[in-house]
Amino acid sequence: MMQQKTQNHSRIFSITGVLLLVLMLAVSAQASTFTAPQKLADYLYYVEYTDYVPDLTTGEQVKTGFACSAVRNGNFYGRNLDLDYADVPEFVIKVAAKEGRYASIGMSAILTLKSSEVDKISEAQMLAMPNLTFDGINENGVAMNCNVAPAPDMDFATLLSTNYGNPRIHAVAVVRYVLDHAKSAAHGVELLKDMDIYGGYGTWGLHWMLSDEKETYIIECIDGELVARNDTDNIMTNFYVNYAPNTPYAMYIAQTGQTVAGKVYEGFPILTPSACGVERYAILKEHYDEGGKSAEGMARLMERVKYTQAYEAGTEPFWYTEFTGGSLTIASAPMDFKAVIQYSIDTYKLHDRNIQPNNFWQTWHTAVYDFANRTLRLNIQKNYTKHYDFKLD
Repeated sequence: MMQQKTQNHSRIFSITGVLLLVLMLAVSAQASTFTAPQKLADYLYYVEYTDYVPDLTTGEQVKTGFACSAVRNGNFYGRNLDLDYADVPEFVIKVAAKEGRYASIGMSAILTLKSSEVDKISEAQMLAMPNLTFDGINENGVAMNCNVAPAPDMDFATLLSTNYGNPRIHAVAVVRYVLDHAKSAAHGVELLKDMDIYGGYGTWGLHWMLSDEKETYIIECIDGELVARNDTDNIMTNFYVNYAPNTPYAMYIAQTGQTVAGKVYEGFPILTPSACGVERYAILKEHYDEGGKSAEGMARLMERVKYTQAYEAGTEPFWYTEFTGGSLTIASAPMDFKAVIQYSIDTYKLHDRNIQPNNFWQTWHTAVYDFANRTLRLNIQKNYTKHYDFKLD
């Protein structure tokens, strides 16, 4: 069931969009396992799957990265997907239950696909798309999403293996695997401990937030081992929450405080040199309570960290850690960031979706999942005046 809501209007949304997908093999048996994508808005489509072909190696050809923020408070799980300003459509996908698989609803995208090419999607691409699920919730009220984390700070070991000798699963396929099979968040952790997770997005690793109505885990690949904690702030941006707390580096930081581009953070998670999203994490922590009151409150909380604020000179504190990379670390002085920030701001002003590969980033979607009602509240392309509601029946 889907509804479209504006600030002053609420009504049942009846899908009347033009059917854009033309499949060459529409009469085949496989084609009947998914509906034609139906356009809900620019860069947003809806698809239902009665079945799909699981592929645990999905992601090996995906060479991109994203930022992202995630929060869980009470009944609500909020998530921003931040990616470059490209002409790429997203898909709300509902996957039906079958023997050995739970029903779910979530967000996916074919990252190599342009919006103008939706009517040319191959059957193979459509069948594979559920494997590219970035966030979602299943019929048991298990919600999960992936964010990137700086693999260079782990000497890239996080991209290699977590459990050598066990069945291999690419990091991109982890969200889909858990949504399909997990009875609870704790069960999802156990499922992943039995797998050998590898890969990421280009040179970035991935980590995950996994929740149900009772608890939340931050799951990361640390030193070749899967580490899952359920005693965190229930916030995840783009740095390792489980990073080696007993190393000399970590103990030194814990004693002296952490300086991030001139600002000192006390009582904060330990930060590795390439940590990204530190300022977003601090904002989410400061305003955390408003996210637990309602789905609307969680959406407002996530709006506080919509990504384009990284390019606004008036953003206070300025989000320096969004520009770490290369020779820049969280300990670099603000002046050291000047050139790369100016380049990013200049690119942002152009608002040109065809600049590749160094475009600016924006929040593609803000998703709020409701554990009790198994619903998805969705804002698209940083538009917070309108949202779309979906229910997992």
